[in-house]
Amino acid sequence: MAAFDRVLTRVENVLAAGSLGLAALVAIVAVLLRTTTGQILFWSEEAVILLVITSTFLGAVVTLRYDEHVNVDLVALFLSERGKRVLALIGIAVTLVYLGIVGAFAWLVLAEPYARLTLTPALKLPLWLATLPVPVGFTLMFLRACEIASRMLSGRDPYPARTAEREAEEAAELEAEGAIGRPPDEGPTDDGPGRGEAGR
Repeated sequence: MAAFDRVLTRVENVLAAGSLGLAALVAIVAVLLRTTTGQILFWSEEAVILLVITSTFLGAVVTLRYDEHVNVDLVALFLSERGKRVLALIGIAVTLVYLGIVGAFAWLVLAEPYARLTLTPALKLPLWLATLPVPVGFTLMFLRACEIASRMLSGRDPYPARTAEREAEEAAELEAEGAIGRPPDEGPTDDGPGRGEAGR
């Protein structure tokens, strides 16, 4: 499971960061060319939109890994630790069902004739390629949710990345507080020759 987590994490990070970085690069190049030479990359706007959409669906997987999706824990406040664990298992089960159904339909959409025959206006890409990030994102989220559910069922921390990040933040805060409360180091005092005799 640890090896699966490492591989999945690397795929999530590379795809999400790569698509967003490429979108920024295309936008910067388009603006510089238009400003300096007057040349317009007619396909840049569409490319940036598609890359941002890609980074959104793939970035949602990273958000799931850190448990940073919006959720309301109002019911959990009134439950015991065991009740909270049962509620978390129900939540991840519902998540798996949702991701499985929507992800399956997203893959089916790619097989539709119009997805193969329709082209995007500027890049002339087939529509299935432009919408590919949707099923890929849902599939990666489904795999990540399976990994989280496995950790929950085995009694382990379901979000180790979030825990490690919080521990690092707390350690940094404690170190900063210690540095603020620590008195400054006093350097060696040098009275100089003859100063002691003058004070006698």
